[in-house]
Formats: sequence, structure tokens, C-alpha cells
Amino acid sequence: MGYQIHKRLPLEFVVDVLRAFCEKEVGVNKACQLLGISKAQLYRLRKKYLTFLKEEKEFKLYNREKKATRSFPKEVQDFLHKELDYVKYHAEKFKKKFNFSFLAERAQKRFNRPFYRNSIRRFALRYGYYEAKPWEKRKVYARFETPGPGFLFHHDTSHHIWLPKTGIFSDLILTKDDYSRKIVGRALVEKETSFYHLLTVRETIEKYGLPLSYYVDQHSIFRFVEHKGIHVNYTKGEDEGKVQFKRALEQLDIGVIYAKTAQAKGKIEKNFDYFQRRLPFLCEKYKVVKIPEAEKILDELIFFYNEKHIHEETGETPNERWKRGIKEGKSRLRTLPEEVDLNYVFSLHYERKVKKDGTISFMGKRWKIGKFPGKVVTVCFIPDKKIMIFKDDQKLWEYHL
Repeated sequence: MGYQIHKRLPLEFVVDVLRAFCEKEVGVNKACQLLGISKAQLYRLRKKYLTFLKEEKEFKLYNREKKATRSFPKEVQDFLHKELDYVKYHAEKFKKKFNFSFLAERAQKRFNRPFYRNSIRRFALRYGYYEAKPWEKRKVYARFETPGPGFLFHHDTSHHIWLPKTGIFSDLILTKDDYSRKIVGRALVEKETSFYHLLTVRETIEKYGLPLSYYVDQHSIFRFVEHKGIHVNYTKGEDEGKVQFKRALEQLDIGVIYAKTAQAKGKIEKNFDYFQRRLPFLCEKYKVVKIPEAEKILDELIFFYNEKHIHEETGETPNERWKRGIKEGKSRLRTLPEEVDLNYVFSLHYERKVKKDGTISFMGKRWKIGKFPGKVVTVCFIPDKKIMIFKDDQKLWEYHL
């Protein structure tokens, strides 16, 4: 009951009770009742109070800055001083924007042992790098629990200045398994397109297999759909972009669920917040201005998140929960059939009517078909690579760009 009295009672209240007790305005039992402590604790506290009065010092219940209850080895302290000094005095966009969870992760990677956010925060407080904010508190989450890996993949994009030195917005596409919280897909691109989303899905299912469903944001996931090829800029409408994504997944018997509101995508938004607090900071610190360089840092962050980051809700790392779910027979992932033509599925599909001379028009050019005049064929477009022309399931032509 008397544990950490400074967290339970205001200092002014404790001082008033101690003053009243010393002046015999309240008895021992009443003072113990008011402070929620034992008689032995009361007398120790009174002694401390009287000492402070005698020395004419300000009475404090909590005096950690005088001597830390824990101390880091010198090499760890040197590392923390260097990192905290950079954030406080030398960072640009992130000056004085401390992220102690991220710093704990960096220390763990450097010294191969776990560190706690609050331990590093107290270190920063003790040495004057940081001043505590009165509104800081622990976040509380509530969520629905899905039955196993591959039941539902969250898929979304964050439009953000990921490379601060450039001052330019770019797009991070992420795919996250709902059950394990594992990041299973990613793409960092200058501008999202429906093809980049298809490409991210393809890489994900080739690596892990087919999930039962994808959960996407119907308002923004296909907002930017301009495709830049070698010879052409081809712009599609937003609705057409959505059809491309849904068509590809339904061909693989993967369901597409559209969130009704932006708030409904909160689960993956937490991951974007996680990476927004890390990737731009590192890109600024190491003066990264090219997306391929940033991708290397991103992959390291994703590896750490999947392998080392203990999730607040599950108490496990995403990879631990993913592997345990599979071992316990909870996986909903399915094997990708060998006969599936992934180039066909994950290309952009457009219908064209064959002209009388056996050609079609696409991207401002004529393309030879040679048959089926007056019939509709499907143009399968892989930006910057090739065009395939199909009639039903039969490939008629393939042109490399």
C-alpha cells in the first residue's frame, strides 16, 4: 500500500500530513491512514522530512536524479550520449524529437541485449537531454483477434516525406498479417500506382502463399495510378485501378474486403506510425536521398520489427507468433498452384476491340494481332517490360518494351 507514494499522492498533501504529525495535530494511526503507509514507513518519512527542514532544503519524495538506481556500462553510456546529443543538438527535422523505443532497439542491435524504453528515457532525463511532458501516458488498445496466420492481410499506403533530405513526399506500401502482426510485404516508391500494389502482392504470395483475404482502404489505396513506360505516360481512373487489384486477387481466390471508414484501418496505421518515427530519422542522419538506399534501411527496420519487437498486445514478436500459429495448425495460408501464370495475373488488364486490319490501339500505337477482327481481346500490360495479348486463355502475341 505504501509503495511509490510519490505516484499516489501530491507532494503538498504529504508535506501537510507530515507537518501536522510533527506538530501533534494528528496521531500516528491517522497519519498512516492518510498516507497509506505503515508506522515504520511513517517514522522513516518523518525523519527524512525533518532532515530537509533542518538543512533548509526543498523536501522531495522522489530524488532519483541524485543517484540512478541502475547504471549502464560505460560503452552503453557513451553510445547513448552520442545518440541523444545528436537528437538534441544536431538533427534537422527531428531535432529534440526523442523516440526512446527506437533508441532502445538501436541499442539492442548494437550491444546484442535487450534495453527498455523507460530506462533510456530516465537516462535522458538524468543528463538533461529531455524534459518529461505532463501528458505522457501508456496507450491502451482493444481489438478483434483473427484465428491464424494468413486469415487476413492488411494492405495500405502511407504518403509521407520518408527521405527528409529530399523534401519530397513518397509512398510506403505495407502488407501486414493480422494474426501475428508480421510485416509480410513492402514497397517504397516515388508514387504509388495500381501496378506497384499488384507487384507487392505478387512478391508477398510468392514468399508466403495465398491468404484468405486482403483488407484495403477503398478511398485511397489506388488513388495514384499513373504508369510511366519507356515510350508513354498512361493514366487510368481511380475506379479502374480498384478493379485491377480486385480482379487479380479474385483470380487467385483471395477475397478483398474494403474498409468502410479511414478509422477502420487503424491497425496498419500503427505500423506506419512505427516506421515514420524511424525511417525518416535514419535517412536524415545518414544523408540518404535515393529510394534504393532507403529500402536497405527499411528492410533492416522490418527485420528487427518481425524478429525482435515484442508486441504490446500479444507479448510475442511477430515471427514467434507467426511460427507458433503455423505449428499449432492455425495457418490459413494456401500453396500457390504451379500452373498459375503470375505474369498474366499481376499485369494490368485492358480490353481492346480488334480492328478490321487485325490490329488494336494501345498507348497511342498500333499492335498487330492478325486475327479475330471485330472481337474483344485482353491486353496485359507490365509497365516498362512487356505487353501480352490474350484471347480468353490463349496468348496471341507478346511484345517486349
